[in-house]
Amino acid sequence: MKIIHLSDTHINTEILHNIDSQKRFKLALNHIKINHSDADIFIITGDLTHCGDDTSYQIFINILTEAKFPEHLYPKLIIGNHDDRENFKKNFPNIISDKNGFIQYVEHFDDKAFIFLDTNLSRTDEGHLCKKRLQWLKENLDKQVNKKIYLFMHHNPLALNDDKSDRIGLVQRDDLKKILLQFQNTIQHICFGHQHITSSGKYLGISFSSPRSTWVPLIPNFSDQYKLLTANTDPNYDIILIKEESLIVHTQDFLKTDVNLFTG
Repeated sequence: MKIIHLSDTHINTEILHNIDSQKRFKLALNHIKINHSDADIFIITGDLTHCGDDTSYQIFINILTEAKFPEHLYPKLIIGNHDDRENFKKNFPNIISDKNGFIQYVEHFDDKAFIFLDTNLSRTDEGHLCKKRLQWLKENLDKQVNKKIYLFMHHNPLALNDDKSDRIGLVQRDDLKKILLQFQNTIQHICFGHQHITSSGKYLGISFSSPRSTWVPLIPNFSDQYKLLTANTDPNYDIILIKEESLIVHTQDFLKTDVNLFTG
């Protein structure tokens, strides 16, 4: 199985920080369409827009429409802290919300269950999984009998040892940790975004990965100073390959499209 995971497109009506988020999103989509039309699923994990306004969501939709992806590759979407839940629902009426109005849903692919979480709390950068959302997660994990489970969320569920990242990650890490420990043998992988940095590793024995933003990529800051560090670094997306015996994550830059054959 091939999964394309992209995050933090930050579509906006204006160019911010001298980087055109619309242009970069189009370049990413074009790169995916040319190189990964054989993918099984395409997922964007939040911060679809920068301000959560209707106009930006319509631009996001128009860019996707113009990309002309096959129906099965139209991306699965969740929201991040820069999104607005109600405006998102208005512009994406077919995406499922749970009984409490949170944008959370489950999709099945053969023996796999993909669980999409809503970590948005209005007007905060931090991620939140309130009691209702955690209860929904626990109930839906319980339902996945004999399924291999993959979680998708916007905020990082663990500390990344980067001061800025950790201050604006998921607030209820300990509460989520208790649930993850109960299902650590069935949860195969966790995908998230939010931090605009590439990361991967294991948490509670569960592998995880996150791509950079397609808009403004950042690099980790391992000092004790609360700062975001930018660099002349390309944006990227992740290609996740799932086989019976392995799970492999490739990180793909997409700004440079010229490829040369190495003959040395």
